[in-house]
Amino acid sequence: MWESLKKYDKNTLWQLVRFGIVGVINTLITLIVIYILQELLHVKYTAANLAGYIAGVINSFFWSKLWVFKKLNSNFMREAVLFLVSFGICYGIQFVALLLLVEVLHMADTWAQLVSMVVYTLCNFALNKCITFKK
Repeated sequence: MWESLKKYDKNTLWQLVRFGIVGVINTLITLIVIYILQELLHVKYTAANLAGYIAGVINSFFWSKLWVFKKLNSNFMREAVLFLVSFGICYGIQFVALLLLVEVLHMADTWAQLVSMVVYTLCNFALNKCITFKK
């Protein structure tokens, strides 16, 4: 039993590390898109946020499926739909956090984007591990 638990914990830890690496790449993609739209093209922070997350989620799905959770021969459509549903839930939670940080707590948009990304990342890992790419 303990060996099985150790293997599970080790596997989960490495998944989390790989998810973190993919998350850093996604964060960079998301932030670059947000920055370009918000700071250079003067798009409203909410629209820039959505566009940035869409760019990140496309990248995230493929890396999560193929490298983080290693679901090579699984049901692509099922996972794509669940991934999008998970994204929608996590994005909604993140977006509410972003609005609260900016509109209620008066945090600068840029910092609020970063803080709300942490909220998104934690929710996203949990849902994808437990639902989308569940063994």
